[in-house]
Amino acid sequence: MADPPRRRRKKEEEEIETLFDILEKAPAKEDKANASLESYSLFVGQQGSGKSSLLALLQPSVAKEAPKPTVALEYVFARRSRTTSAAKDVAHIWELGGGMGFETGRELVGVPITPARLRTAVLGVVLDLSKPHNVVYTCVHWLKILRAHVAATLDELRRDNKGKTADGLAEQARARFAERKPDKKGDKPGEHPDRRTVDPSPVPILIVANKWDVLGEEGNDLGKDRLALKALCQVLRFLAHQHGATLVFTSSKDAALTKTFRNLLSYALFHKVDKSYRVEKNADKPLYVPPGGDTFDELVSAGPVDLGGLNRKELSDDAYDSLVEAVAKYYGEPDADIVRKKSKKDGAFDVDEGKSDAPDEFAEKLIDDIYAAKMDDLEKYRKKMQLKEREIELDKKRREKKKKEAAAKAAKDAAAPAAKPKARSESKRDGDARRGGGENKAEAKGESKNSAQ
Repeated sequence: MADPPRRRRKKEEEEIETLFDILEKAPAKEDKANASLESYSLFVGQQGSGKSSLLALLQPSVAKEAPKPTVALEYVFARRSRTTSAAKDVAHIWELGGGMGFETGRELVGVPITPARLRTAVLGVVLDLSKPHNVVYTCVHWLKILRAHVAATLDELRRDNKGKTADGLAEQARARFAERKPDKKGDKPGEHPDRRTVDPSPVPILIVANKWDVLGEEGNDLGKDRLALKALCQVLRFLAHQHGATLVFTSSKDAALTKTFRNLLSYALFHKVDKSYRVEKNADKPLYVPPGGDTFDELVSAGPVDLGGLNRKELSDDAYDSLVEAVAKYYGEPDADIVRKKSKKDGAFDVDEGKSDAPDEFAEKLIDDIYAAKMDDLEKYRKKMQLKEREIELDKKRREKKKKEAAAKAAKDAAAPAAKPKARSESKRDGDARRGGGENKAEAKGESKNSAQ
């Protein structure tokens, strides 16, 4: 039986989507395109390597001032206007002071780089070419710490049922490594010969070798030994290749190198693609090697260091130590104050040697007071960020709960109109029955009256 006209019209009105329903269901492509991007980056390195000077290049007004030594963790930000919308992208940048002890530095890495920020994070290791004997040790030291923290953060994402995000970051890292232009005829983009033997970082890493100008100064013996420079460049290229990082040599005193580094920072921090894809591997010139820009076959013959047996995903501590020792043959051993010595018994790091768990103390009380104040501010900032992240998570759960309640209510309301007509029809039947009963009673009364007459 066909529905009555009134019920059919009501059913059609219920099936018609309102403007609010359409906007709620449709993907907000325009909003996503206009939404501002926020990236989070951390730069680490040895004390005096020039981290502050390089990061000041993003702020022209600050770059003219003499940089002050960084104590604990310093924060700056940079903005970039878009040409297609009024939105502005923001890059949040933290710099870890080079004077930190090992354990303190390792702990502070987790302050800016959290699971919620990992998707747009960038990591930078700044090296000091004016002290080439410390370069490889410092690079290996920080690569280990940063990769360990990224791996732990990815595990945390997987524990929070966000495995798709973690796997997506790993896939993006492999894609970045494969995005290279063919070097020879027959090579195809995306078919890097070392794609199965490298371990690219899920978070982009910049290895920045600063103070290139020092090696070219007159009277500098460090820059005259071409074989030693080849060895240093060969090892740095191998480390960058193994971790899928970008290797760049720069100097704040060279205008051309400064411009190149500023462009690199802009591409990395605001997640833009460098379409120029320039590569420089000549040890006599400032290196510039993007992810995937090298091959292991090239690296074997790029210098005097024997890289045999190192073409595999996971390198042992002994393999890293061999790279440090290979460069030490030319430039000498790393400074004792940055080296963490190993125990003779089990090979583990001693906690009471070098810069480990000992409190960070400086020569002057004023510096100690500043450091204590910075650490106090840092602890407050850490607690504030943890509280903020918890609030964001709770707010998300509240929104999801309200959404489920609204959906349940909508389903209930949708089912209600179907029941109401039934109730009306039943009441109508009851009314008819009552009216019919009244008429029957009246007829019976009339008949009884007639019979009485």
